[in-house]
Amino acid sequence: MKKNLNMNCLVSLFFITMLVAGCASPKSQTQYTSTVPATIVMTSVTPTPRPTQIDESLQEATISEQAYISPSGVFQINLPEGWNCSESGDYQVNCESQSSDARLQARLSSTGYELTNDSFNAFIHAELVHRYGRVKEYSEAERNELADQIFSRATWREETDYWDSLDSFTQQGRGIFHMSFAYKQSQTDVYANLFKEISDSVKIYQEKITDDAFYPFRKTVTAREALFEIEVPTSWGRYIDTASVAKTIVEGYTSPDKRASVQIAVYKQGTFIEQEAKAFNTREVMFELYGYDLKNSDDRALPDGRERLTWYAAGKDIRGITDFDTYVNTLYLFTITWEPSTERLYLPILEEIQMSFSRE
Repeated sequence: MKKNLNMNCLVSLFFITMLVAGCASPKSQTQYTSTVPATIVMTSVTPTPRPTQIDESLQEATISEQAYISPSGVFQINLPEGWNCSESGDYQVNCESQSSDARLQARLSSTGYELTNDSFNAFIHAELVHRYGRVKEYSEAERNELADQIFSRATWREETDYWDSLDSFTQQGRGIFHMSFAYKQSQTDVYANLFKEISDSVKIYQEKITDDAFYPFRKTVTAREALFEIEVPTSWGRYIDTASVAKTIVEGYTSPDKRASVQIAVYKQGTFIEQEAKAFNTREVMFELYGYDLKNSDDRALPDGRERLTWYAAGKDIRGITDFDTYVNTLYLFTITWEPSTERLYLPILEEIQMSFSRE
């Protein structure tokens, strides 16, 4: 864990960068002069008092003096004063300003053990894609990296408004704390200083991280042809493979350390797939993806009509479970895989993903 000095310096650098960006054109000041005539008549006038008006939208935002503690107790943070905030489970809090021109999300995930730098970066990439994948004109303007902390500054557009965002990822042991802060560029003077204040208030309690925090945030994935839906972790990276198997598109989701994965393989042909062709094509797709030394240890029918194969591929040293079925001229395979040495860590979450299967 890096010293607080490094974090404070790095966050200060972000604050200076954002403040300069938001103040590119200084306002001009008009000079007023008064010419007094040689002879004047002094008249006593009682001025009419006027109420002082303050434009609250231009006041610099501040944080609450009272710290927020997550329901799980794994982190605490001082949230912006007067914002609308709500919890999403035990490990996430979301906030929005009263005028909806700024947002904050803070959450913590467990990865089971402390990730290597490459795996930590894979986690971050997947989370940024998940968070900003649907905005327009996304551009990462700056990234700063320490051994266990990474900061990303970006700009993007939502409808007609341009936004600035700051995302910080802090790894402490098996926990990764992600704070995402965004505001409209037109409100830079109001919010630019808030990120540092909030960051300085964060405290993470590793000893309170439990197995329930293991990749707790999920997103819905719809298979091609809208064949079914599943729920996968937001921090697992996505890939598409159209070359490995003829007439087949493979969409995969891989854990940051690449030791567990989910694949959806969709094979399509020009005619109706008969039962004999179903078995043959399933076997061929699996051989191409996992190796020709793949051996089944169990083959059973599921209540919903799908078939399930449990298998081991010695060449790649991976275990897997594949559910497959056909629909007219389409064959699909839904597979979970893991390394035998990681079974205790990954099999429970893979089974949760498997159980999330829905064709409705």
